[in-house]
Amino acid sequence: MLWLTIILLIVSFAMLYYGAEFSLDASEVVGKKLGLSPLVIGMILVGFGTSLPEAFVGHIAANNDQGPIALGSLIGSNIANMYLILGLCSMFATLGLKGSNLRPQLFTHMLLGAALWIVLKQEVLTLISAIPLLLIILIYMYFIYREIRYNPLVDEEELEEKAEEGNVGLVFLKMIFGFGLLFVGGELLVDKATIICRALGVEEYIVSAILVAFGTSFPELVTAMMAAVKKKETDLIIGNIVGSNLFNCALILGSLGIYDFKITVNLSVEVIALLVGSTMLVLLNLFKVNFNKIIGICFLLLYGAMVGHWTKLF
Repeated sequence: MLWLTIILLIVSFAMLYYGAEFSLDASEVVGKKLGLSPLVIGMILVGFGTSLPEAFVGHIAANNDQGPIALGSLIGSNIANMYLILGLCSMFATLGLKGSNLRPQLFTHMLLGAALWIVLKQEVLTLISAIPLLLIILIYMYFIYREIRYNPLVDEEELEEKAEEGNVGLVFLKMIFGFGLLFVGGELLVDKATIICRALGVEEYIVSAILVAFGTSFPELVTAMMAAVKKKETDLIIGNIVGSNLFNCALILGSLGIYDFKITVNLSVEVIALLVGSTMLVLLNLFKVNFNKIIGICFLLLYGAMVGHWTKLF
């Protein structure tokens, strides 16, 4: 009953989305109640929070010895974040790229592509081979600390108001419920995606790079699109997407080294695509050009080219 599997796959997307929403919202409140700084709450906690679906799906797949799904979901998510989401957002608003504050993140993002090339050319992903990725996340965290220390991005009054909402017990329950949704949704997504692959005779990596990656990127897509449509905080969209990509393929992919799984998929085209996109963002920043509709259309066409590559249309 393939139709039932497809329905459950859609349900898994919804569970991942609401799981990320619940856990992220509750984590902000818990962080404030525990006295965490705006740096931790606003950048580390929120930044990693948007990558929670990728984290759960990646670790569940790797633990089940389904390396292609783990790699496809993470690499595909980064490509969707950069080309699809930024491209779509630019149709509704011009995205800020001129600021020098964003430059360290953009250069670190470009460096991530080089680290991925080194790591994914290995036959097996281990914690030792993943060291370049883990170094990238340390560099990123340093730049975040240095930037936020002098230019806090989080409204402390807003966080204080949020900290006063509800009691601690209910907040913790909401966070646990969110994590539960993420775990069950991740299990369901990996399981049903595998069934669909076998039923259609399609490689697991292809389905994960397109379908699973889109599902795990759904929280970023909704958040970024709402900001673009409302033309609210559009200057933060690129920074949030870059941060999410760094968490996805530096921290999460690097942490998958604990499973020692074999890399059986050739990811050269994907890594080149990530390098091209990240380099374009750096050049736009250096030449003080914002991310406009023309650039957005180019990014959407490049995402279409990647889908064509995955589906072997050309």
